[in-house]
Amino acid sequence: MTGESLKDVRMQWAALASIGAGVVHGTAVGLHADHPSLSRVFLILTVLQVGWGIVALQRNQWSIVTSGFAINGIAVIGWILTRTTGIAFVSGLEIAEKPQPADTLCALLAVGSVCVSLWAWRKRGTPTSPSLHLNGVYLCSAVTLLALWSVTGHAHSHGHDVALTDAGLTINADGVIVSPSIETPIGLETSTTSATTTTTAPVAVAKKKKAKASPVVTTRPRSAPVTTVLDTTTTTIHGHSLTTSQALAAASGWPRAWDGSTIDFAGIDGVTAEQSARATALIQNAKRDLPKYADTATAIADGYASIGDAGTGFEHFIKIPLLVDGRVLDTTAPESLVYSVKGGVKTLVSAMFIANPGTPLTDTTLVNYAGGLMQWHVHTNLCWMNGKVVGVTNAAGVCVIGTLQTGGAPMVHVWITPHVCGPFAALEGNGAGVADASDSERVDLCNRAH
Repeated sequence: MTGESLKDVRMQWAALASIGAGVVHGTAVGLHADHPSLSRVFLILTVLQVGWGIVALQRNQWSIVTSGFAINGIAVIGWILTRTTGIAFVSGLEIAEKPQPADTLCALLAVGSVCVSLWAWRKRGTPTSPSLHLNGVYLCSAVTLLALWSVTGHAHSHGHDVALTDAGLTINADGVIVSPSIETPIGLETSTTSATTTTTAPVAVAKKKKAKASPVVTTRPRSAPVTTVLDTTTTTIHGHSLTTSQALAAASGWPRAWDGSTIDFAGIDGVTAEQSARATALIQNAKRDLPKYADTATAIADGYASIGDAGTGFEHFIKIPLLVDGRVLDTTAPESLVYSVKGGVKTLVSAMFIANPGTPLTDTTLVNYAGGLMQWHVHTNLCWMNGKVVGVTNAAGVCVIGTLQTGGAPMVHVWITPHVCGPFAALEGNGAGVADASDSERVDLCNRAH
């Protein structure tokens, strides 16, 4: 036998740290139950770290030291990989994530266990202070409890399968999304509120007429089949959803700055060749078709009307009939034109394409049109009066002035001028609307953390 077999107070520090890390990993077993393979990985780590710690409390042999080095060393390496590159072969760890307090403290305990076990081996046989054991108990317990406390009430952010909604949309040969039917609203459902009371005005309920889609639906030719269901996986993050494709795109550096001319999706994950081709064609078509509306007078003559938001720095002109024509991402008929307003000068910068009313934000065709490159959003807090935006809802979710229009439709911007957050960037602030992902994770916002 090599080395001492008696228990060593220094080794007990390493044992306690390993047990603490194992307890934290044990908590993760339940938190990741939606990923059986990942949950089992945490279970194995729990058994190994706690089991080794129990043995190491009583033994200080070289074989114990090396086995602890291997167990806790693997745990630390795994943590580093999950924070930097992700682990492709473990479901739930494919995408690199930001360090969180619990996993960071758990890794710290594992590192401490490795270092202290080596120190204990080198100092074996050397007398120690009687208080050293208690100090180890206090410190390791405190770190473990802090890690456990940090996960109370915390929703983990790993991906899990969630079925998207299929509204029956299709993509024609021109890359236009076509609805199976047209719903033409005769009125808008609104609610009227005041600063002190909330009242409901006579509601013009949206009576809808169903029209056959044949006038607008383009039948896809046999030579150009289009697959619309590509990805039905989302990642739940604090009550919001980020598709796996979007998470992969974000982790690989999307969004990236758009110079207004060079279309560059190289190195961006979460995008298929078909999706990349569609996104490229959409941008190219927008740059080809939108400039005819460079002058607002031309847009007005063609039926577009301002919604009165020039004071925000961007003014939207909307053509009402196009909102219900059963087509979206048609660059020859954009639902909304967006002009940058500076010193009274209005410059066409992008189009805002708006899906038909009633289209769900989670529709599989919308979500998968450009994969992780695109993020659809809706506006649920705009207050309207006489066809103009006059403000946003207050903290109580009501309009002090104007009326709140319900049932907003999904929309996305396509820029024809440079934008620091890519060709599909949303506006900032209230103009960003609401997406299925949190604002800090959206792939169409400049303020997201990469």
